[in-house]
Amino acid sequence: MVFKNFLSKAKDIDILASLPDGVMLIDADGKIEWINEMAGVLLKMPKGEIFKLDLNGIVESGLDLAKQAAESGKSVVGRAKKFDGKDFYLEITAKNVEDYFVVAFRDVTQSYKTVTNIIVEHENYQKINKDKNSFLVKLSNELKSPIHSIMGFSQAMVDGLGGEMSDKQEKYIKIINKNSNEVLYLIDKILELSKTESNLFEYDFQIFDVTNTIQNVLKNYEQTVKDKNLSLNFDCEEIVKRAIFSDEGIFKIILQNILETSVNSTDIGSINVKIYHPDLEFVSQQGIEVPEEFNDKSYLMLTISDTGSGIAENDLDVIFEPYAQLDRANKKNIVRSIALASAKNLVKHLQGAIWVESEPMQGTTYNVIIPIEKV
Repeated sequence: MVFKNFLSKAKDIDILASLPDGVMLIDADGKIEWINEMAGVLLKMPKGEIFKLDLNGIVESGLDLAKQAAESGKSVVGRAKKFDGKDFYLEITAKNVEDYFVVAFRDVTQSYKTVTNIIVEHENYQKINKDKNSFLVKLSNELKSPIHSIMGFSQAMVDGLGGEMSDKQEKYIKIINKNSNEVLYLIDKILELSKTESNLFEYDFQIFDVTNTIQNVLKNYEQTVKDKNLSLNFDCEEIVKRAIFSDEGIFKIILQNILETSVNSTDIGSINVKIYHPDLEFVSQQGIEVPEEFNDKSYLMLTISDTGSGIAENDLDVIFEPYAQLDRANKKNIVRSIALASAKNLVKHLQGAIWVESEPMQGTTYNVIIPIEKV
């Protein structure tokens, strides 16, 4: 009777169309009522032996897995034992038919082990990468102390505290001071990148005034911009929500890294900073998953446009990848990619998006979108 009812239901759910898979009918307690021919082949067990077992005797926690698959409508993977005692893995799908379960399964041992190995290797890589970056952080801190000494003493000599120097001595000391400043800046950027790659930053999400934050950051660049005869403009007229929920410290680092890159590559013209609320369709187009409760005021878009030399198309492809720049002679490209890679990692942590648009000799626009409400 059970078998006849099963067959009638099986036609409705089209389960028998997948006969290349093993199929069995089990009751609510996991007792096996019926199997197809392929089930015996996959399990490598005589039918008589299979009917002596329940599903849990074949698959570890088999009944719970079948219920889970039936409730979720998704396949699950369980560990099973063959007649010879060897472990293998089955992908299981199930449907509830009155007081019974129709269970279909296939052998996925090879692919499951491959995926498991990949996951284990990835986890090992992540640990090694984190340990490497932690080492770099500690090493960078050790290197900064002697560099600070070089900078301090060389600056003191430039200021005349070490006595009068000849023109040639003063020239050499200024070169030492300049290069030590550049080395310290590079170490700071490498340190920053290592922290972002290993999630060593301490994040602090709170409400802050985004316009005040940007204005305070821009003040730090006023003298540099003035020395280069550039104009620095900030447009916040289209912003509606000034009080945003995000990490102010991280937002500052993102803004600073982009501004440094923009200022360094611009010798004539202007740098324009603008913030506004992008519409949700545009946000989705940038690969951001938008929560259902969000609206058009839930995101902030930051654009920094300059009239600099621009970026070549082949450089745009790797602009966020500093390690891809190591075989290139231009040191500025490496420093730029380190700064932008850090910005990208931090934007990703804020669950936003960042991208760059540029043409050689036409300037560059850096775009950032971040959520400004609790996700």
